[in-house]
Amino acid sequence: MKSRGAELAPVTDVLEQGWREGVAPGLSVAILFRGSLAHASAHGEAQVEPVARPLTPGHLFDVASLTKVMATATLAALLVAEREIALDDRIVRFLPGFAGGGRDAVTVRHLLAHASGLPAWRPYFEAAMRDPVAGLAFRPPAERTALAEAFARGRAILRAAVLAEPLEATPGARALYSDPGFMLLGWVLEKAGGGPLDELCRDRVFAPLALADTFFVDEHADASHGGTPRRREGRVFAATERCEHRGEVNCGAVNDDNAWAMGGVAGHAGLFSTARDVAALGQAWLDALRGRPSPLDPRVALAFARRDGAPGSTRALGWDTPSAEGSSLGTRLGRGPLGAIGHLGFTGVSLWVDVDREVVAALLTNRCHPSRENERIKAFRPRFHDAAAAALGL
Repeated sequence: MKSRGAELAPVTDVLEQGWREGVAPGLSVAILFRGSLAHASAHGEAQVEPVARPLTPGHLFDVASLTKVMATATLAALLVAEREIALDDRIVRFLPGFAGGGRDAVTVRHLLAHASGLPAWRPYFEAAMRDPVAGLAFRPPAERTALAEAFARGRAILRAAVLAEPLEATPGARALYSDPGFMLLGWVLEKAGGGPLDELCRDRVFAPLALADTFFVDEHADASHGGTPRRREGRVFAATERCEHRGEVNCGAVNDDNAWAMGGVAGHAGLFSTARDVAALGQAWLDALRGRPSPLDPRVALAFARRDGAPGSTRALGWDTPSAEGSSLGTRLGRGPLGAIGHLGFTGVSLWVDVDREVVAALLTNRCHPSRENERIKAFRPRFHDAAAAALGL
């Protein structure tokens, strides 16, 4: 049930064991060590219902909140280096509607550090579902019509809702992981960069890093021309949830409903990628942090990798860092003086970068296929990272 390239036998063993235990239908991994590929393999199935399909290394995964670091935070770092935005710019400068109720004080830094005072999550998509136009996107696939108009309306509904979202805390007073904060940040970057988020990321992040298999599926743009979205043609995807309110098993369409309501492109979710591309993005950050040539500016990368000052926070800018106990990175990696940066995603994905030992570990799974009730990934992630470290002699 496995497909592989370079291989570390103990890593293969733990992945096969995880698959047998039902951690996820499919697991795809790429591990880089000191800049070279140490392990790459795929295990299990890309999909188990309504039909079974085996997983290969070429399958694309919905990387969920890895969008926040691979797309949004990386683009932000590039725009900061190019002085198109500054970390202490106030959001109201770019989005005048985000004013009043203390929101005028929220900065780019606050959004990146999840310290804006915004809530963790809101089901904004429910307002889109109720709307007679935006709601068309939530009909079963065979009944969906006028999708270009539906996604445009959904984007307007969600944008208005996020801009009006009251703060729950004073900016900088707490850290609370926030999807609305990264939705806002995506719109800030569009304003600063002068284009749609997916195009800015394609041209300024993914192309320079040669990430040919990393992209947003822009449902809105492709619906304008009819037919299958161009980004899905000729590609294979790992399935995610069986979604009753969208009438389908999500596959090649973003699992996150807030992102779906906006057409699949958002600052918090929407990206698709492979394990090797995810690892390559991590390597670009590692190279910058170690002062080697990289599209990322080393000084900006260091600023983004430094823990924020919000009380009790483990968050850096965009990135997370290992907690003292119970980290998904396990017990072996990320313990040196330079530490580690990483991020998780709801669909069962993760990226961790050990800066001292120069290990980049990308673990992609579809643990929420067909149901999000499967949470075995939480216990599996540290096991996987400890096995990888041991296999590398660390």
